[in-house]
Amino acid sequence: MKTMGLRVRQQSASAMKIATFLESHPQVSKVVYPGLASHPQKELADRQHRDGLHGGMLWFDVKGDPIKLMDSIKRPWTLCENLGATESIITACAVMTHANMIREDRLKVGITDGFIRISVGIEDPDDLIRGLDDALNQL
Repeated sequence: MKTMGLRVRQQSASAMKIATFLESHPQVSKVVYPGLASHPQKELADRQHRDGLHGGMLWFDVKGDPIKLMDSIKRPWTLCENLGATESIITACAVMTHANMIREDRLKVGITDGFIRISVGIEDPDDLIRGLDDALNQL
């Protein structure tokens, strides 16, 4: 608990920077993060999230092959099915956490084929963006 405030501030700032980057990337069709002006509930998030800290979780829809993205993503990203660590984690939900669902059911709950979930850790956001950009540019 001693470092939780520091971690949440770092994760939130990094997530916002990453989400902003992803919104402008040509291989990304959609980004969902409550800190973005494009978020449908931005006003509500601003009222409910203290000090503009919107957390470290976001998701985006990749236009290319999510498996290729997972295969080409480099450190500092960690590829796994976990959340909320100090390490940044990236997950292709359709082929990892929700692989046991039939496609129609997955789509009904909003998990598209290109749905990528990110749990931002405390690493340097520029390193994380560089890793994402390199992997996205290989699609």
